[in-house]
Parts: sequence; structure tokens; C-alpha cells
Amino acid sequence: MTHFLRFLFILIFLSNCTYGPFSQNTALDNYFNQLIQEKEIPGMSIAIIKNGALDYSNSFGIQAADSRTPVDNETIFEAASLSKPVFAYAVIKWAEAGKFDLDKPLYEYLEYEDLKHDERYKKITARMVLSHTSGLPNWRNNKLEFRSDPGEKFGYSGEGFGYLMLVFEKITGQKTEDFMKAVVLDPLGMKNSSYTWEKRFNENYAAPHDDLGFAGNKRRPKTAHTAYSLQTTAEDYAKIILALLNNKGLKKETIAGMLTQQVAVKKDHKKVGWGLGWGLQKTDRGNSFWHWGDNGTFRCFIMANTNTKDGFVYFTNSNYGLSILSDVHDKVFNEKSPAAVWLDYRTEPAPRAQLAKSILSDGFEKAIIPYLNNKKEFQDTILLNAWKMNNVGYKIMNYGKYEDAKKVFMLNIKAFPKNSNTYDSYAEACLKNGEQELAKKYYQIAFEKNKENKIAASIVQQLSENNSGNTTFTFTDYPYAKHVALAGSFNNWNSLSLPFVRKNGAWVCTIDLEPGTYEYKFIVDGVWTPDPENREIINNDGNINSVLKVE
Repeated sequence: MTHFLRFLFILIFLSNCTYGPFSQNTALDNYFNQLIQEKEIPGMSIAIIKNGALDYSNSFGIQAADSRTPVDNETIFEAASLSKPVFAYAVIKWAEAGKFDLDKPLYEYLEYEDLKHDERYKKITARMVLSHTSGLPNWRNNKLEFRSDPGEKFGYSGEGFGYLMLVFEKITGQKTEDFMKAVVLDPLGMKNSSYTWEKRFNENYAAPHDDLGFAGNKRRPKTAHTAYSLQTTAEDYAKIILALLNNKGLKKETIAGMLTQQVAVKKDHKKVGWGLGWGLQKTDRGNSFWHWGDNGTFRCFIMANTNTKDGFVYFTNSNYGLSILSDVHDKVFNEKSPAAVWLDYRTEPAPRAQLAKSILSDGFEKAIIPYLNNKKEFQDTILLNAWKMNNVGYKIMNYGKYEDAKKVFMLNIKAFPKNSNTYDSYAEACLKNGEQELAKKYYQIAFEKNKENKIAASIVQQLSENNSGNTTFTFTDYPYAKHVALAGSFNNWNSLSLPFVRKNGAWVCTIDLEPGTYEYKFIVDGVWTPDPENREIINNDGNINSVLKVE
């Protein structure tokens, strides 16, 4: 049995076990256990509300696939975008007290440097941010630009919440985490919740899992962000749902206004809209408010019906966590969810994830057969386009399977020979596998096909025999390493653009640097380390970096 199959066996076994501090409904326990097993979700915590009171709460599975630690009702999960409606509650509470105007342009509270280049930003109000009609993107790529005019239409935006967060830090004079604790978390008794990581959470937290089921490193946010950084539990989050259902902390008419539709998500989706901080849904059983959370490897959901005062919230530590959304909703409400249809989360693993899993367990040659075209020349491009196949290659490479990753990328080159990125990815696999000449050849092709690929150009230059510069870094350790690279403030800490070459028994990298002081590190087969031959180091926000002064 391979290590990967052994891992799956352990995961399935553990997922069949219930580890909550109490069990209130055996039928529900069995249902949720079976559900996370079928969807390969390592851990889940759920709270169900009936008639305006907490009716059921339990946790299932494990905190991490590489441990036997069970999830319990106090295990900390990332709330992801479920952070937003909690912040919305605080904003509305501030407005209800007359301390804030939802319809006053935000720039009158705080001018926003990131949007000063576009006068339209002066139209943005808190109401627009909370209803996702600010016109801003979810997240910027580089420069922050509008996607539509403010107030024009629905467009989900984390950037809008970031701006509103800065406004509240300005007008309250408090850090976001302190403001949220004082205004929402403490008053509602959410004792296991925080917008930043607390040391006490280290004793009991869920680890993130990718779509291959592997556990990753848990992010511990030092700085709060109202769009995604809330750390919480299902029982804690249920308290804000109960507050809204039972008119706690806000006046009844204020809550009604918060849960009044401001905009439809689409013209043809009359049953799904957005209020102030919450998605809204209309069904035969009445009106519901809802929201989903998706930080990639943490996914979660909340739904509550204001007519029946029933609801649920669940958290998972899995890329597949929203694949169970419809199952959980239908089980609790005994009806279909228009919101779930609108979100349209995949309920089965994507072909790229299935292929990556198969490669890890069975090897490339056997795994690729169902994904080839009729002529067996390259992948079926309907199932796996260039981006999806590239994604498979990187997943395989991340687990050190460089030869298999190269085979994946080469198939992609054959399928998309005009795509510069396919050559770049193959070159990267070669580089990390210690095949520098082959890497140089394919990086050169990638650059010829895309002259904007400065990283490829830099790597080709570094691997050339005629490379020169005024500063040479020498690394005598790790003679058997496959790949050593240099990264620092001089190349924006890029881990690829400056590879070392092996010369006379040492790793050597030569570059041109302007006079100044720089921080840097070496990367040895993926491990970042200070320069062992340079004793001048600095602790930069927890990162120990070497320091270089160029005269």
C-alpha cells in the first residue's frame, strides 16, 4: 500500500468517528459523519438552531490529516468571508447609535490613497460596501481599479470591506481587533473568537487541507482584516445568528433594515439578493439570511430563516468544505436552496484534483490514461485546459515529484505549443530538479514567446556562462542539493529569478547591485535560510535575514 493510500485509509477511518463533547442526535451524528467521509473532508464543526435557540452542536473528524487529534466544539476554524457579516453587525450598531452615517461618502471620513486616481471613489458609502455595490473588485491584482460605477450593480468585494475597515479605525481610534471585541464579540459572549491569532488558539485549532487532502500550515493573522481574518467556532458564530433572530444587541427595526434586500445578485435571480452584510434568500418557507466563507482550504456556510427562526452554521478545514452545502441545507430545512444554486460549488472533485491524486498514488503513466485525448497524444483539453493541467503539475511538484511534474508539463506543451506559460512551468520543474541546462533551454523558449517574462530572462542570464555582476554570493554547504536560489529585497524576494550555479565545489550567484543596504536569504531545495557565511543578520518582523551593504 502506498503512503498516499495509507493516508486515505486513516482519513476515512477517523472521519467515521464522532468526537464532540456531547451528542444530541444520533441520526444527525451518523449523517454528518458519513457526509464528510464521502466528500473526503477531514474535519467539520456544526451548530443547528431551532425556534430561535441552539438545538444541536457537534464536531466530527480530525484537525489534521497528519495527526490523530480530533475536532471538538472548541476547535478554532477560519471563518474566511463569514468575517464580513460580523463586521457589518458592528457597523450597523454604530450607525444605530448615531455615531456613523451609512449613506455618507466614505472619503468624507477618510480619503483613500489607493483610489485617489479615480474620482468615482468619492461616491462610495458604507451601504454600498455592505451590499457589495461599491463597484470595487473582490481583490486587486496590482493597482486598485473599479469594475463598475459605485451603486450600479452587485459585485462581491473584499476590497470594499478593507476600505470600510480603515474608515472605522480612523473614526474609532482603535485597531479593528479591539473594536470588534468591544462592540460585538464580548457583548455576544463569543469567547472563542478573534480577528487576530491568540496564543491560546495554539492548543486547539484545525489545519487547512488542499484538494488532495494534505494538511498545510495554519495562517495565524497578526493583523485583523474584516473581510477574512476572523478565527472562531461554530457554537460561537451561532451566537450572532441568534442575536439577529432574537433582536439582541440591535433594535428590531434595525435588524429588519439590515436584512432588507438592497440589490439582486443578478437580474434573473429574483430569489437571491443582498442586504447589509448578508446574502438574502426567498423560498416557500420564508426569508433567510446567509453567507459563505472560502479561504481556499477553509470553507464554511451559514443560513438562517427569519420566519421559522431555524438555521445552521458549519465550518470545515477542507478545500471541499462547500461541496456539502446543499446536503446540509436540505437536511436542516428540508427544501432546496436558491443561494446554493447561485453559488454553484462543485460537489465532486475537479478532474485536475482527481488526476493529481492518481499520479501521487499510482504514478503518471497509469494515472494519465483516462485523461488523454483519443489519439493518446496529450490531455483531453476539454477536461483539462492549459491552466488546469498546469495546476496539476504544480501540485505534483509541490510534493517533490519532479519527474512526474515534468511529464505533466510536457503534455501541456504538446497540447498548447503556443502558450508561453507551459514552457515556463516545464522549465521550473527542470530547475528545481537540478537540471539547469534543460531549464535554461525552456526558459529561453518561454521568454521568446513572451518578452514580458522578466523572471525567465533573469534565470537564463544567471545560468549563462558569461553572466557577470559586481556582487557574488558563495554558498559552500549542501553539495548534494538540487536547487539553490537567492532572494532578497533586491528582487522583491522572488524565489526563482536568481538561481545559483555549481562552480569549483560551491554554489555561486553573481548579480549587479546598486550601492545600498539589502536583506536576503538563500533557498535550498525549498527551505529558506540566512547566509551561513555572513554573520550580519536582522530580525525583520520575525524573519531572520542576512544583511548586505554595497558601497
